[in-house]
Amino acid sequence: MNNLPINRVLQDVKLKLQKYNKLVLQAPAGAGKTTALPLALLDEPWLEGKQIIMLEPRRLAVRSSASRMAELLGESVGQRIGYQIKMDSKKSKDTKILIVTEGILTRKLQQDPSLEGVALVIFDEFHERSLHADLSLALSLETQSLLRDDLKILIMSATLNTSAIAKLLDDAPIIMSEGRSFAIESNYLPTSIKQPTKKELPTYIYRLIEKILKEQSGSILVFLSGVREIKAIEKLLRATKRADVYISTLYGNLSKEEQDRAIKAPKDGARKVVLSTNIAQTSLTIEGIKVVIDSGLHNVLVFNSFTGMNSLETIYISKDSAIQRAGRAGRLSAGKAYHIWHKSKVLIEHDVPEILLADLSSLVLELAVWGCTNISDLMWMDLPPPIATKHAKDLLVELGALDENGTITSHGRAMNSYPMHPRLAHMMLKSKELGFSYEASLLAVLLNEKEIYTNNFNSSDLKHRVETLHNIAQKNMGNLNHVNIKQCHYILKSAKQIEAKQKANINLDILGVLLAFAYPDRIAMQRLNDRSSYLLSNGKGALLHNEDELFKARFLVVADLGVIGRISKIYKAIELSRSSIDAYLVKSIVTKQKVEWSDEEARVKVFEVTSLGAITLEKRQIKVDSENEEVLEVFLAELEALGLEVLKFSSKVKNLRDRVNFVNHNGLDFPDFSDEYLLENLDEWLAPYLDGIYSLKACQNLDFYNILLGLMSFKQSQELEKLAPQKLKVASGSQIAIDYSNIEQPILAVKLQEMFGTKSTPTVLNSKVKLLIHLLSPASRPMQVTQDLESFWTNSYSEVRKELRGKYKKHYWPTNPLEAKATSKVKRLM
Repeated sequence: MNNLPINRVLQDVKLKLQKYNKLVLQAPAGAGKTTALPLALLDEPWLEGKQIIMLEPRRLAVRSSASRMAELLGESVGQRIGYQIKMDSKKSKDTKILIVTEGILTRKLQQDPSLEGVALVIFDEFHERSLHADLSLALSLETQSLLRDDLKILIMSATLNTSAIAKLLDDAPIIMSEGRSFAIESNYLPTSIKQPTKKELPTYIYRLIEKILKEQSGSILVFLSGVREIKAIEKLLRATKRADVYISTLYGNLSKEEQDRAIKAPKDGARKVVLSTNIAQTSLTIEGIKVVIDSGLHNVLVFNSFTGMNSLETIYISKDSAIQRAGRAGRLSAGKAYHIWHKSKVLIEHDVPEILLADLSSLVLELAVWGCTNISDLMWMDLPPPIATKHAKDLLVELGALDENGTITSHGRAMNSYPMHPRLAHMMLKSKELGFSYEASLLAVLLNEKEIYTNNFNSSDLKHRVETLHNIAQKNMGNLNHVNIKQCHYILKSAKQIEAKQKANINLDILGVLLAFAYPDRIAMQRLNDRSSYLLSNGKGALLHNEDELFKARFLVVADLGVIGRISKIYKAIELSRSSIDAYLVKSIVTKQKVEWSDEEARVKVFEVTSLGAITLEKRQIKVDSENEEVLEVFLAELEALGLEVLKFSSKVKNLRDRVNFVNHNGLDFPDFSDEYLLENLDEWLAPYLDGIYSLKACQNLDFYNILLGLMSFKQSQELEKLAPQKLKVASGSQIAIDYSNIEQPILAVKLQEMFGTKSTPTVLNSKVKLLIHLLSPASRPMQVTQDLESFWTNSYSEVRKELRGKYKKHYWPTNPLEAKATSKVKRLM
């Protein structure tokens, strides 16, 4: 203890804590900060009658550091040094230093926001930035600010952005300590070797371990991403049956005894290979380690906004973590670190904080209990992402934990008393009302803990797993092939912590209902056109493997979804019957009218739809109610989407619209009859005539000419006839329609003979616009286009006459058209 590097700064730490209530300590691995520093503060005057609470990120670190500190004091754990973790604690009225996991401090703060019996809170290994660490710090800072200005807060870390945390702590002083680490030789993956895939990694690392065991001395610590990789390498190593090598595994789900064995030194003359997750990265000293093999990977929970849940992802560690891991080889002597990646690989500087990645439902519930409805009101190193915060609030409102304003409800407070995800807490409360707490407790631990099957037998069915747990609890040991018995006993112990009263008989049929309480947004119905595809009540889709035992189930409740790209796959679920939905989930079932457009029948239809979220349980057509405003809205929306052409306006209607559009184009103020305006304002000009009309066919039969004409005043309709008449009486006496379809230039298409004697070009719009004359042959074929009739008669007519006389000999073709009589008849009828 006397030669620990932390001793050099202990006096400075004491002085700073006497003067300030916030302090940041940066000390590398091996400095002794976790054990020596808290002990050095036991006799400080500000501690009189109070406790030091020290947070550790993992249960193993809590027990290990408590044991080491108690040993240094010559006491047993539970006297001046105590600890408290989930399902285990050793403390007494004499405890001065209480070491806890981060969630425990959150509970203490909720129960006693002033922390009256606490003088100092130490956040150890804060660089790991767990969700609970960030939350506990935010709550502690508010307690310090509002209730306890004498409460001291000390942040300790081996690798930390100290300037950022000091700024959060109102520019708190920073103390730097050196570490006690011997030289470490770093070895990277040779460039000649391709980066092993995740599947290839266990074999590659096994061969490397074998090579090191043959060529080097000392024990080996191997960092792996998860339990699956640990088990794979353990199996390969045990097959070699080395008598002088002890193989230990180290991960969070092991028993206390198994974890302790991994930490202790092997017997004299023996060596140890420890296969570990990043649980061994900080706060632990595993005796005898001289070599570290680092896979460079770790598993993190990442919130997926598409599925609305966390998914486990394997990613590369940061530079900070790589340094931490390698440092475990240099705690007691010079060591070596083998990094299973190429030296050229770029790693991120720091691990991404959990608060930026994970589901925030528990955090938002804790804040609501605290009385905080606006997450930005507290002090955070990183403000949680808005999309994850919104999802959490929406879920808690759906579960009844929060009201629409985000304020905690009595149900929410009751949920928070359960140390589990709000979904499962809600399930436990609902199950208690129905008398199925035992069944719910088994479900809860199965969802919280590791898988009990050594493989899943192509079954996602949680009901089988619950039944297996129950049978083991009742010592009904039937066919338990491929069942991890040890894991079952471990999680049965957890289940008893939730519901102590066990049952001899279990109701398996209620499990789907209980799970639906926890996951109301993941009730799923099989799609009729694809039996492997399910529609979830949250509107998303998911696939079930066609060999799964639940493949034929009509309804499921999905507890575990995996996402590959944009496809969600169902991994754990329970079948739910329709009768159970009607009996227990009636509050979630909504029956309402739904108005739809039928493309096939080109009409509006109304249905009475019974649904559970996005799932339609029943749908039947009912009579259209003319008072239903949605009917008209759907009809008009469909007409707007289809376009005016579906109304099949007559030529008379089209002519009216063209005439009005023509005069408007020329600066007059008439109603707008353009396509754009009429489509955007169907509710104004068409809706009043749609009473009792629900089909396109009936709509097409409306008198659109008078409907549009009715939009103009009588004066405007009279003026329109003068400015843009429908027809023009030509020299022959015929009434010829004027074509206004081109608003730039109206057209008069008339047979040439009917214009004899017409000297000047006809006009409209009070003689402001000349018509474009299309002069036609007797067969109505265009012969000449002109806007200057006088010029045509003088310059072009003689040539046109020659052509027409040859083709139409029975018709009258005078040499002097201006003096001739206009006619539409042949010569003999004139």
